[in-house]
Amino acid sequence: MLAIPKDAKHPENAYAFINYLLEPQVAANNTNVTHYANPVKAATPLVDAAIREDKTIYPPEDVAAKMFTYAINPPEVDKLYTRLWTEIKTGR
Repeated sequence: MLAIPKDAKHPENAYAFINYLLEPQVAANNTNVTHYANPVKAATPLVDAAIREDKTIYPPEDVAAKMFTYAINPPEVDKLYTRLWTEIKTGR
């Protein structure tokens, strides 16, 4: 995830850096080093074959279609989640 702080002194430089990271060759190089998939479709052919063909990194479309993310929770739910998770981790 990339973010630009609200009070960034040079947001135009931050946007330029993000645009650089999204260039296909740069995104592919990052994937080749980190072994994490990237969202730049034009980068996929540039990723090392061993990584590109690893189904745990780039799952097939039928598997990807079943994936989901959690919705953003309201603050009161986040607070409850954090409290319960802390209780589980600390055993209290």
